Amino acid sequence: MKRLSIALFLTCLSYSVLSAEEYYIDSRHGDDAAAGTCPETAWSSLQAANQHAFKPGDVIYLRSGQIFDGQFRPISSGADGQPITLTSYLDGPKPVIAGHGLTRSAVFLENLSHWVIDSIEITNTGKSREAKRVGVLVFAKNIGVVQDITLSNLLVRDVNGVISKDKGGGTGIRWEVDTRKVPTKIDNLLIENCHVLRCDRDAIKGWIEPWDDLSHLSTNVVIRGNLLEDIGGDGIVPIGTDFAVIEYNRLYRARQRIKNLDTKNVTQYAGPSIGIWPWSSLNTQIRYNEVWGYAGTFDGQGLDSDYNCDGTVFEYNLSADNAGGFFLVCDWSKHRDSGQSIGNKNTIIRHNISLNDHLRGFVLNGPICGVKIYENIVYNTIESEYQLIVDTPWEAGRFAESVEVRDNLFYTTGLARIYQGTWDGSGMGLWKYQKPINQETVRFSGNAYSNIENHEEPGIQSLSKEETLTSLVKRLEVDPAISAGFKEMFNFLEGSRYYSRIEQAL
Repeated sequence: MKRLSIALFLTCLSYSVLSAEEYYIDSRHGDDAAAGTCPETAWSSLQAANQHAFKPGDVIYLRSGQIFDGQFRPISSGADGQPITLTSYLDGPKPVIAGHGLTRSAVFLENLSHWVIDSIEITNTGKSREAKRVGVLVFAKNIGVVQDITLSNLLVRDVNGVISKDKGGGTGIRWEVDTRKVPTKIDNLLIENCHVLRCDRDAIKGWIEPWDDLSHLSTNVVIRGNLLEDIGGDGIVPIGTDFAVIEYNRLYRARQRIKNLDTKNVTQYAGPSIGIWPWSSLNTQIRYNEVWGYAGTFDGQGLDSDYNCDGTVFEYNLSADNAGGFFLVCDWSKHRDSGQSIGNKNTIIRHNISLNDHLRGFVLNGPICGVKIYENIVYNTIESEYQLIVDTPWEAGRFAESVEVRDNLFYTTGLARIYQGTWDGSGMGLWKYQKPINQETVRFSGNAYSNIENHEEPGIQSLSKEETLTSLVKRLEVDPAISAGFKEMFNFLEGSRYYSRIEQAL
């Protein structure tokens, strides 16, 4: 019996060793005809890897400091607890997968599960811009469930899709789900500690087809700790998810490359874009993020709760120096009336800070309902007249249906205005005064203002002219949980590139 146990152990050990291999790719010294299983017998190209059926637990190493041309498109999946991993070996700069725009994406995971892609640089720059071009694409179509995809420590840069949203855009990191024949979703998608740089049109974005079917939403989607810079359009857009978590991300200076061309026609061509917003999703959790320096006013806000969504929560986020303002909450009544959209329901916006966002605070756009905006801070010392809250119709006559605005701290050195507005006709996403806001549908109570006229509400309070961010936060820290939340927020913000500007307001 003892001999049999030893034999079984050796058999299992042998199987374990054989079932998980290491593979190496060296673009300068490798040979695709070699075994690929050690640095001395490395393959030379991604094509060799694309033709190999890797097994659960296998690791593919790209040599640091080298460029690997073409597309990485593996054909096999890992297993639960045994992902297949693509990463780097040896010290030096990240290895580069350079797609050169020859295929839609430089990295393509199609109907594959249990994969980790870590510490790789990825580009997909074509000779000219092309719609829907992507750096990394995770694609699930008519398969049931794609599981456990981790994208970590990647540099995804210079993906030259088109700037136009209507013409297809382009994305740095993207996932897509097609459920038209077989109910399909992604479960456990982690996008963490990636740097997305100079990508057009968007940085990190999802998609679901058809977009109006919320019965097979992807689950356990986490987008955490990413740095997004110089993005042509939207920053982070979870689409087709349930309980996605978007946290600890930094988004700096988006749409700057069209700033000097920000005429009416170019703005309309590029389309509206915003820092972080969900669409066709349920229960999205958006917390501890910072969005700085969006250019353009269509839309140009730091944050947005969009339509065909229910139960979105925004908390402890910072929006700062964004040309289009702080927050958009919108619902396109056309799609709700047709039954395609559930509308925009039950959004919670709490404990967020707007620091010197331009032009406007909250834009309520269309028949949003069940929205609660409470205990946020607006701190604005740059606008002589600030559109604090504007209730607007997406389509004629369809204003907000039910919004609660309470216990917020609105500190503005300029005159704060609250009103119903209509398009000003410029095509730049701007609104002009129409009439006082309807306080039967947008209910105010207990808010504090430093500079407002012609506005009354139950429990209205006044702020002094000497308020700082520190004093305003202290006003809200009456509950230990809220105090802990703000402490965590400012711990995160200490790592901000623009922390010195935050300090000036403290």
